[in-house]
Amino acid sequence: MKNFIKKYMKTTLGKKLALFYLIIFGVSFLFLETAGYNYIHEKVKAETDSYLQQVNYAFRAQKNTNFIEHSVFVKDKAFVKQRTDYYFNILMSLFFLMAGLVGLFFIAIYVFNVLPLRKLREGVKDFSISHENKPIVIRSNDEYGELADTLNVIGDELSKFDEYQRKFISNISHDFRSPLTSIQGYVQAIADGIIPPEDQEKYLNIILFETDRLTKLTSDLLDINNFDKDKIFLNITEFDIQKAVNNTIIALEGIASKKNVALDFLSKQTEPLMVSGDEDKIQQVLHNLIHNAIKFSKNNSTIYIDITHRGNKVSVSVKDTGIGIPKDDIEHIWDRFYKTDLSRGKDQMGTGLGLSICKEIINAHKQTIDVVSTEGVGSKFVFTLSKA
Repeated sequence: MKNFIKKYMKTTLGKKLALFYLIIFGVSFLFLETAGYNYIHEKVKAETDSYLQQVNYAFRAQKNTNFIEHSVFVKDKAFVKQRTDYYFNILMSLFFLMAGLVGLFFIAIYVFNVLPLRKLREGVKDFSISHENKPIVIRSNDEYGELADTLNVIGDELSKFDEYQRKFISNISHDFRSPLTSIQGYVQAIADGIIPPEDQEKYLNIILFETDRLTKLTSDLLDINNFDKDKIFLNITEFDIQKAVNNTIIALEGIASKKNVALDFLSKQTEPLMVSGDEDKIQQVLHNLIHNAIKFSKNNSTIYIDITHRGNKVSVSVKDTGIGIPKDDIEHIWDRFYKTDLSRGKDQMGTGLGLSICKEIINAHKQTIDVVSTEGVGSKFVFTLSKA
């Protein structure tokens, strides 16, 4: 019995339904053939005996008891069997009708539940990141249709992952190879004495620049890897967002002054504006946005930083008058390693991860970050925080 149960549990749902139906049908049929027939026979016999008693009583009153009792007794046996078979046939007809209806019900369960599950199983089994995943087609508006749509989205993302992986490796290889090639070339030249001592400081500065690029790329990769693994640990505190903006402006004034770019903080509020969030990570967002604005601004221009608040939301905006973002590129700027064609020549230190990290940080705070940009006019980035 245990082995049968184990085998039954390992079979497919369709086979389980068929076997379950056959067991119910077989047990019910045997029960009706034996206990059911006997029950009907006893009931008919009891009713017949009661009827005969009444008939015998009437005939005895007419003084013809011997003949009448014998003839009725003979007729009684045939009568009981005939009536029993009649009622039993009705019962079996009802049984087969019910069995047919239950069978149709089981078929409906198979068609509307088991077949979609089988389609889902077979479709998911073929999902892979190494090829394009075919969509699972289930034309229904129930839970199976919704699940198929969800799985199709996952399958589509898996198909894109292979392309993303190749692009990721290609970008990483390029971003690492370029500075490493420069470092290797200049170090080798200095070691071989090709570069005279009076020029070595110049090339050592180039090596330092390339080393900074590698350090920044490594740091960004570690950050983005933590986001991928859902390891964003937010140290939520209350802090003054105006002070955070001022600190970032002070830290970046040196870089801005090289291009004669002014950083204009428009907020005139003197009282602290307290927000709720991870101060260090919000500082990182501010640094990335303002630093980007400096990189892509024209010389002798101004970057406007503003803070507004309404209700329980605080909005921080960074607006530049730089090269702007082409319309077709706006939806991709949050993608990792993505750089617009306009930005490539101006972003030698960039890794293409800054805006992705900003997006991940703001999303972790359950807030929003958006951009409005016009090519050749400038860009405005805005993100929100919760007021403390």
